[in-house]
Amino acid sequence: MNKIKLAAVFAAGSVCLSLFAMPGTAGAEEAFAKNCVLTVPGGLNSFDIGFQDPVLARYFLADRTNKTLDVVDTSKTCGNGLAVTQPLPKVFVGVQANGENGPNGVITANNHTEVWAGDGTDSSGPHAGQSSVKAINLSTNAVTTIYIPHGTGRADELCEDPQHHLVLIANDRAADKLLTFIDTHTKTVVKQIKLDAVDPNSQGVNAINGIEQCQWSPRTNKIYLNVPRATVKGTAGPGVVLMINAGSMKIEKIFNVPSPCVGNQGMAIGPGRQILLGCSNAGTGSVIINELDGSLIASVDGLNGNDQVWYNPGDDHYFLAASNHTGGPVLGVVDAANEAGPVADANATTAAGSHSVASDPVHNQVFVPGNNAAAALCGGSTGCIAVFTTTSDDPGICVAEGAPVISMAGGEPSFLRAVCPPGTTFPGGPK
Repeated sequence: MNKIKLAAVFAAGSVCLSLFAMPGTAGAEEAFAKNCVLTVPGGLNSFDIGFQDPVLARYFLADRTNKTLDVVDTSKTCGNGLAVTQPLPKVFVGVQANGENGPNGVITANNHTEVWAGDGTDSSGPHAGQSSVKAINLSTNAVTTIYIPHGTGRADELCEDPQHHLVLIANDRAADKLLTFIDTHTKTVVKQIKLDAVDPNSQGVNAINGIEQCQWSPRTNKIYLNVPRATVKGTAGPGVVLMINAGSMKIEKIFNVPSPCVGNQGMAIGPGRQILLGCSNAGTGSVIINELDGSLIASVDGLNGNDQVWYNPGDDHYFLAASNHTGGPVLGVVDAANEAGPVADANATTAAGSHSVASDPVHNQVFVPGNNAAAALCGGSTGCIAVFTTTSDDPGICVAEGAPVISMAGGEPSFLRAVCPPGTTFPGGPK
């Protein structure tokens, strides 16, 4: 089938001309399987979100066990130097008795020069009981700690709007229900919204079951945020997605999440107008919605129990970390297809607790961590990062990072594309 291609996710705030592989045509049922497992120095038991930066060719994992961010050089592959290192400072609170663990959410920011991660609450000192965000300079390893005003619970998931130089992070605990906007240049908090229906900036939204993943869309220049369960102006309902204007730092639209999704947790910006919502096992599946109005584009029936989800434009796949799937823990795989709609591929078995997923767009390697109880996934009892690949992915063309828009059609930008340079490596060999 012919697939929609999305170069826009690579146009986020960068002007370098790194080239990335994009797919040609491919059929459904690419079967992903575990290719290798990566040992984590110090072992791996407690972890949270993973993030892959295609410009840096680095995968980062929020490792609470070792109080740091694990790093994988994704320019390498299984059997060819792919490994986990811990070059970054061990500055996070780690696993805490009060459950305010850290690191949590993780992203890169400031034009790929820093890695940011939400942290738990300090247990002592002048900021005892207060959460923070830590920004680590990737050239110097210098750490900037940004404390969250009124953040009495952990600072969790976060996303960046590179156009406005803002990071949005959520304190998801019931005592906080807090959204915080941080200027990435000055490292200062510029605004907060409390999702308690009392704060006038909340637009009447009361988050009553946490706050989950957010993402910025380069097509709309808006931030989208998952609230798994909410009341809106006193009316109880399902989960909602908030569309936020980062320029004004205001909630512009509120989308009710359609069935069969219950408990929208993971979020991935896909091709066309697609946003995938990975949903909990309180419902029977997940959904893909339209970023303009929240309407249902497609149901991902049967694929529930998800936390983090990911879209890989390198092979045009969604990946869902369905560690609480009702049929057993799986890596869910969905083709982001043409106008006929997304097509489900075969799932791959993972492990309980494997709620994190990210993929690189060059080698199309999918990274799924497992804890020390995931012996079948990891081949031992010390935890690991499992790497999934498929032999049936197609090679394709390349898109320049930060490539200029050369035309518009139906509201969709077309980006400058280039012939892949000699030696570009794709699954199955050089193009």
